[in-house]
Amino acid sequence: LRPYSKQSPNMTAVAEECDSMQSLILPLQEWIQINVTHQRKSLNALSQEANSTEDFISPASKNERSDCKSDDAARTAKHVRTACASYATRVAKLLIDRLVRSDDLDISDGENHNEDVELIEVDHIATKNFVASISCPNGVKFTGSPSASEIIQQLDTQQMESILKESAEVKLVPSLQNKVGFQIDEAIKLEFYQKIGLLFYELFTGNASQPPHFCFNEDSDDTSTTNDDKEEGGHKDEEEPGSEKGRRKYAATDACKALKRLDLSGPMAMLQQMSLPLSICRLVADLLEADEGDDCMFRSLNDVKAEISQILEEPDIFLHEETITPTSIDFNDCNIYGRSKELYNLIHAILQAPHLSESNISTVVLIGGDAGAGKSKLATSINSGLRNHGWNILSCKFDSLNQNQPLSTISSTFNDFFQNIATTKEKLHEGIHVDVVDEQYVNQLLESIENHLPASGIVALSKLIPSFRSLFPEIFRRVVIDDDDGSGNEDDDEEGNQCVTGCITYPNSDTDDDSDCLFPDNIKNQIHYLFQKLTHAISNPQAPMMIFLDDLHWADKESLDLLTSLITDVGHLGMDADLDRRCVCFVATYRYNEGTNRRVEKCVHAIENSNVSQVTYLNLDGMGEQGTNAMISDALKLPTRLTRPLSDVVRKKTLGNPFYVKIFMAMLSEENCLKYSLKERRWIWNIDDIHQRSMIQDLALVLAQKLLRLPDEVQDALTFVSCFGRSVHRDVLEITTETESCAVISDRCLVLAVEERILEKSGETYTFPHDLIQQAAYERVSKEKTRIIHFHIGLQILMKAVFTGHVDPFSPLSFIGIEQITKADDFELKNSELRISLSELLLRVGRRAIRTAAFPSALTYLEKGISFLGDNGWDLNHELCLHLHESACQAVYLNALPARVSTYMDIIMSHTEDFMDQIKCHHISMKTLATTGKVREAIDNFFHVMKELKEEFPSNTAPMTIFSSL
Repeated sequence: LRPYSKQSPNMTAVAEECDSMQSLILPLQEWIQINVTHQRKSLNALSQEANSTEDFISPASKNERSDCKSDDAARTAKHVRTACASYATRVAKLLIDRLVRSDDLDISDGENHNEDVELIEVDHIATKNFVASISCPNGVKFTGSPSASEIIQQLDTQQMESILKESAEVKLVPSLQNKVGFQIDEAIKLEFYQKIGLLFYELFTGNASQPPHFCFNEDSDDTSTTNDDKEEGGHKDEEEPGSEKGRRKYAATDACKALKRLDLSGPMAMLQQMSLPLSICRLVADLLEADEGDDCMFRSLNDVKAEISQILEEPDIFLHEETITPTSIDFNDCNIYGRSKELYNLIHAILQAPHLSESNISTVVLIGGDAGAGKSKLATSINSGLRNHGWNILSCKFDSLNQNQPLSTISSTFNDFFQNIATTKEKLHEGIHVDVVDEQYVNQLLESIENHLPASGIVALSKLIPSFRSLFPEIFRRVVIDDDDGSGNEDDDEEGNQCVTGCITYPNSDTDDDSDCLFPDNIKNQIHYLFQKLTHAISNPQAPMMIFLDDLHWADKESLDLLTSLITDVGHLGMDADLDRRCVCFVATYRYNEGTNRRVEKCVHAIENSNVSQVTYLNLDGMGEQGTNAMISDALKLPTRLTRPLSDVVRKKTLGNPFYVKIFMAMLSEENCLKYSLKERRWIWNIDDIHQRSMIQDLALVLAQKLLRLPDEVQDALTFVSCFGRSVHRDVLEITTETESCAVISDRCLVLAVEERILEKSGETYTFPHDLIQQAAYERVSKEKTRIIHFHIGLQILMKAVFTGHVDPFSPLSFIGIEQITKADDFELKNSELRISLSELLLRVGRRAIRTAAFPSALTYLEKGISFLGDNGWDLNHELCLHLHESACQAVYLNALPARVSTYMDIIMSHTEDFMDQIKCHHISMKTLATTGKVREAIDNFFHVMKELKEEFPSNTAPMTIFSSL
């Protein structure tokens, strides 16, 4: 999914430019000489520039600027040295590539080599046996085979830098080019790595002269011995220095000892004195000090190649090292570890969507896994690539404590998408410059929506997508009857009656005439159909769309029903030859361990059994060895070779779960089992102590223990924030924390929570990094305590925002307060006016939920409204109590709970005497009897109602009687 460049390069010009560039083959030693000279000249130029600048500065200002200038000069010099080290690293990579070429033999394959093949011997590993190919800059020509000194004399600093950057290949000298592999046994493995280390030492330092006694030549005249040498004198005959095996073993040992004698601190300190990057120093030193007993020893040349590649691929970590001492482990949240196969399958499935859309087949990708497996990160990792290829992405995230009105998670996602379109349209209207592509896209999109949806359908969808009002103002002026009294209730006309806005009928919220809602399938089908047409309008094979539904296991029933309809009910879409076909890919994540959510299972089952969808399953288990090691390597900013022993233990303790790995590593850091060493400038650990740590089995317990380490006031603040769900805006917190009962939030608590990475702050919104952390904070206190918090939060929002008239009763803020109230216990409110106000609001919200086919939510709201009136509700407000019970009876019927219909009917019958107060219940009862197969009882009930209404029907009807009546 690499971004497509519209400006493709002129390949002919590129080829001509390459042909005009002269290629040279230089001995590797001369390439090193050029690199060293380039570094020296660059540093001299910087020094001269600094000195020349000093001449123009007054003596009084020199002292003030001296410190600043010295820091700048040090940074610039470090940058020059790092650049030259990166050139040498690239050559080292080319050199190792030559040694591990696919047709070469690996160390482990030494026993299976072909005897006819000429092998590279260990003694061949030296700079004198390698050459490097370079490309000269444009306009520079050399005759013959110039030496390094001739090249240096003719080129300036920039031209030398170009040569160093463009080094294309490293090969063996012509006399050794027929060598194709190695035959290296265990006896000389150490010498082999130390030879490579010595080669790298010369490559990175430019020091061609070996230190005293650092020699692998068997004819060396050095006969000096040390106490260590004498102690090793008792070898078997075949390991004596005079034998081949013994000669190589002693030579390797002498090489390492000689380098240590040069500097008592060892090769590492000696290399650091040369201002090389720490990663390079570590690589070379570990090769020179290769030890069989070291768990971090190189296992093969592939390990060396992998480490060099890691240095080149992540220069900000391994070359441009930070001087700031890390105080905590910083995981790279942008990378995906150990999921290459799943990532490929995800991309492949999504890119099939345009082809499958030609047959009206919906593309669905279901990503399942345990909590913390990285499902969301995998799905969102390709967003940038998809957008670069013209895809539109709509992302929904469901919450375990969803405070919004039903269907709002999906509808708000569509609203955000169209709000961006409305912003672009407004810029065009105001004459602000907008990219031509964006302007064309907006115009085409709006035209497509008007072609697919009738004006009445656009108006109807505006109830769920408010941004439609700013996108289609002419349609709203033409279709909607404006409200002259300025009340702002868009559902009422001038006489207070219901307003028909197209396909969906919205009765007046304050009347009882919502009998049309007794046909639930009609309402749901209308909403589903409009969303189907909308997705058809805004997507096509040229502009495909991905709808991402995160944490599907938290989705409400209405959203799952809509999702099922969008995926499976597509037979009637795209039948018009004049319209493009829909092209939408649905990607959803869900947890394995949320099996109690049968609604999700039903949704998935319906999608599976449909013949209009292609489902791809991606199951995320724990990361493998390489994935875990790569994740820990990036976090600790160490090569994977060094973190391998640690990652093996961590993987066993966490089963490779990415989130568990983060928590476990944080625990190790807090317990000082993993700490940063200022002396070694790296993270260090005691592997034995980590082995003794318990395996993470109960993550909730681990997170709870992590929270307990925080101050009590911070814990209380986190519990308070968790009652809002995954995230909450600061404005909402300010509304709910102005009283003593809710005054548990302070800026200091929030700042500390962010510093501890328990919370994340984006703008003015606080978010838990993972819903497992939110769950741990929420469950820290008893259920009774959380219900009290919910009640006070909801009450504060409703009293300060809704009841005062500052916000609309159906606004998102209002629904936050309503949802908080519904999660609370039935507290005995002494203020009767407040009880009535809460019940009236819940009645209005419940009726609106019925009209939007959110039947389960409607029943919750209505029953909570009844509970607030209490046992004396009929005496407190008879009319309000009647409306609540009528609507609750209706909601029970719409939720397919026929047994409970009679319960509400009995309550209404026992508290009412006027038959007109009972007629709605009779209507619901008749429909309940009919839908449960009791048609005769329904008919008898009908005749009873007609009789009470003084409408007589003959007991025996004949065709002539009916005809005469008509």
